[in-house]
Amino acid sequence: MKAYIILGNTRAVSNTEALANAFADALTAKGIDVTKVSLRTKNIQSCVGCDKCHSVTDSFGCEIKDDMPEIANKILESDLVVLASPIYTWMPTPPLKAVMDRIYAFTKYPENSEAFNLLTNQKFAMIATSGDDCDKNCDLFDESMRRMANFAKKTYIGYLAAKDLGDGNILRQEVIYDARQFADKCVNALNEVRQ
Repeated sequence: MKAYIILGNTRAVSNTEALANAFADALTAKGIDVTKVSLRTKNIQSCVGCDKCHSVTDSFGCEIKDDMPEIANKILESDLVVLASPIYTWMPTPPLKAVMDRIYAFTKYPENSEAFNLLTNQKFAMIATSGDDCDKNCDLFDESMRRMANFAKKTYIGYLAAKDLGDGNILRQEVIYDARQFADKCVNALNEVRQ
């Protein structure tokens, strides 16, 4: 099984990336093939709402010339897609929000036939870091993930979140424990498809 972690943190030294790495290590220990991509190194433009992607029925089909088709292909190859972001103003960073908007291109509306989605058995999850508790700061990102997965008729497993206590060490023992527990939850959800 494959997991794809999309890192939306904009800083090179990041609590979000540290948390995602702990989660990735826990997945790898369970035999999951993990690939990560940092959006800091990618050119991801915003969706312009042209809807041309919806008539291209055999591929992602977005006309914007950037790095999103590469990310889209990795999403299609993965069983688990994890969107990871720090939370500054209740939502993910702009690069990750742009990816979320562009995921809409997987939905196809062919002329004279039923709409369908190129996503197959992908399950989605979220990782967030914040200066406040997630129920106060990450809830809009969580709801966006839930609605995105629901729209595509896919499973949203839930989220892993950690609060920055300002001590420079987000990977406290309880956070590492939470990362391992969330990896277990994700692997169990992936195994449900295979039974």
